[in-house]
Amino acid sequence: MTNHKLDNPKRIDELNPANTLRRIGLKAGDSFGDIGAGTGIFSFEAAERTKANVYAVEISPEMLAILQNKKHERNTENIILKKDIREIPSACCQRVLLCTVLHELSEPEDMLDEIKRILTSDGIVAIIEFHKKQTPMGPPIEHRISSEQVEEEFLQHGFSKMDYFELGENFYLLLFSKTKNA
Repeated sequence: MTNHKLDNPKRIDELNPANTLRRIGLKAGDSFGDIGAGTGIFSFEAAERTKANVYAVEISPEMLAILQNKKHERNTENIILKKDIREIPSACCQRVLLCTVLHELSEPEDMLDEIKRILTSDGIVAIIEFHKKQTPMGPPIEHRISSEQVEEEFLQHGFSKMDYFELGENFYLLLFSKTKNA
């Protein structure tokens, strides 16, 4: 299996899946949704940490093939591969992650509706995106979405901001919870 750009050691080191999952509160027994799972750097770490269901959602056939191979190689039974977030049962995930996915969406409102649907009542969603400035890696600045834009979008969609932190020089992370009346 060839290495994919998403498996770049500098990228993985900066995203630090184990520490990031700890910081977003993923614990043993929590079901996890990795939306836009890519090569699974968060999915496989989450599968080890939680032992509960990990829904790895990926639309790319190339990425799905990589995920399937890794799942088989690692004998990771609790990873459930899906091609669409709409295939995940309602109210089943305590934590949901979108890592560098939001800036790719043409209809983010639909995705936010689906995130809200799959989260448990006390669920938390984590959004990792590229800083909206020149950084050593990432898409052109005009394709990036600022933390302020992400926050505004989620607040308008009935989520509550919980936290913000930076993941090195390339990425930031925002945490949101469902509001009580959501």
